[in-house]
Amino acid sequence: MNVISKVFLGVGVLASVLLVWLLLLPSSWQTFSEQGSQLTAMVWGQISLLDLYAGFFLSLVLVWMLEPKTWVKVLITVLLPVLGNPVLALWLAVRFSYLSQKLRPS
Repeated sequence: MNVISKVFLGVGVLASVLLVWLLLLPSSWQTFSEQGSQLTAMVWGQISLLDLYAGFFLSLVLVWMLEPKTWVKVLITVLLPVLGNPVLALWLAVRFSYLSQKLRPS
């Protein structure tokens, strides 16, 4: 694994941990549905959500192609659309060396 891959992976995992921490703050949940309604009322909010979920499902294609354990594939399929990119970041962090070897040309 090269240095740039390690840096990108580290930044992604740290950003995901920060996101989870922010979501767990009690004040975040008080305005969650109100802000969600505002987001879906705007065209760019709808486009952003579509872009986000398209990325989730495209990521699931890679998970289903590359993950060897069926139970992990199913778990990620259920959790990714609900919990978001921290799920994918965790999978990438845990499986990074395996994925690097699998994707390396023979």
